[in-house]
Amino acid sequence: MRELQKRQRIKQRLYSTPALVVFVVFTLFLARGAVGIMLKERQSAADVLALEAKSIALSEEERRLNTEINKLKTEEGINEEIKQKFNVSAAGERVAVIVDSSKSSSSDASSTEPWYKRFWDGILSAL
Repeated sequence: MRELQKRQRIKQRLYSTPALVVFVVFTLFLARGAVGIMLKERQSAADVLALEAKSIALSEEERRLNTEINKLKTEEGINEEIKQKFNVSAAGERVAVIVDSSKSSSSDASSTEPWYKRFWDGILSAL
């Protein structure tokens, strides 16, 4: 009989309002922790994808740079790079300058147009 009463007292204490409140609060803390871990896992997965994409881009960049380095190891590559950087030509080479004739000088057009027309065109070209 005493054991039955002892079990009933344990059940009464477990099912009492304060005990249930403690269990609910404990469950909420566990749920909050689980949600936090899930959010971190999703963020980590997104970070992994971003890092993989960055790794692929860096690999492509490395291949491109290695190609450029190999090109610069040759005499032709060095000469081409010097011509690009310093705008020079080798002995016996000639430089041709091509002028686009479709654009007229702005000083001729601005002197014939009134100031408000040039102002309005300037506003429209900025948009």
